[in-house]
Amino acid sequence: MKNRIWTFMLALTLLSACGGEGHPPPEAPEPPPMVRQELLFLQQSFRQHGVEGTYTVYFAPAGEERELLLEDPEGLFWRESYTCTWDEERDWYTFSNLFEPVLTQNPDWNRTGEADGETAAFQAAAVYTAELSADMDLDTPLRFDVPPGPVVYDRQWGGGKEAPDRLHWQLYLYQDPRLGFRAEIEYPQYGSWLKDFTHREKVNGRIREAFFYGYHEEALRPEREMRGEIIRNGVVTRADRGLLSLRIYASSCFMTAAHPNDWYAGLTMDLETGEALTLRDVLGPGRTVEELLESGAFRCEQVWDESLDREGAERLQIEEAGPYIRLDAAEDFYLTKDSLGLIGQTGRYSFYMEAPLSALGLEAWAS
Repeated sequence: MKNRIWTFMLALTLLSACGGEGHPPPEAPEPPPMVRQELLFLQQSFRQHGVEGTYTVYFAPAGEERELLLEDPEGLFWRESYTCTWDEERDWYTFSNLFEPVLTQNPDWNRTGEADGETAAFQAAAVYTAELSADMDLDTPLRFDVPPGPVVYDRQWGGGKEAPDRLHWQLYLYQDPRLGFRAEIEYPQYGSWLKDFTHREKVNGRIREAFFYGYHEEALRPEREMRGEIIRNGVVTRADRGLLSLRIYASSCFMTAAHPNDWYAGLTMDLETGEALTLRDVLGPGRTVEELLESGAFRCEQVWDESLDREGAERLQIEEAGPYIRLDAAEDFYLTKDSLGLIGQTGRYSFYMEAPLSALGLEAWAS
């Protein structure tokens, strides 16, 4: 049935281009039922995800996978695909295997600035072309199930992990089944009941920044992501009236990445000023990362190279980490009540190591 629909449509499309000279071409044919449902399906997604403006939609010839080309109001092109099946008895359509990068409005997903050879060939071969916007009246009854759009959850929760005094854990969850993206971020915040904490909002804001950063942008924008997952959580390594220190773990896995990635970061806040400390603030003037690592006092929680004995592999791992640890960064260290932690990297692997403050001549930072 599907092939018959498209054969009929193609014939009408060709006829519409055959008006002789002096004879106006016949009116464009009414789109067949499947095309009308596909346009309505696309329009539902525009409304779900706040896509604005009028797009030109080019439909490729029928196949097992439906392929479309969308030209946006700026003249940029997006490739889309999905599977559409029709239940003739129920007159009901089912859409699956969705690939809809236009909903992210993220140029990293399959967008080209002009009609290259492949794009021009797609346009030339298109068997149907239509204009589409979120507010257009398509005058078509809906005959399919609409996939769920994004759901956002951000609230205080227990999660089975006890928070230090004056802090609570917050859970942020963003799920978009249609685009196949999920972000789960667990982060601490100081309670709103703390009337004696002058810089509470400033500190809480800086904590959020440490968890909600983007990869290509300053802040995380989950609505611009698809086909992936982000997980971030943290450990409060120190919390007293003067300092808050965190070791943050993050992982991500995306369809476009060669492999999953995970890494650590640190954050230490001076609660009296509301400012983040750098490693230089802790070490004082004149001291270097090389000096710290040559002390021999650091021990790694995880040693990645299993081909060597642990002692030799740990020593090599610490040595390789040196160039990645920055004195003027707030992300490359953390504090506990009696130790200094450094965030290192060996190859693409992130790790952390700790040394007693007393072994580094930093006793003044002990709680």
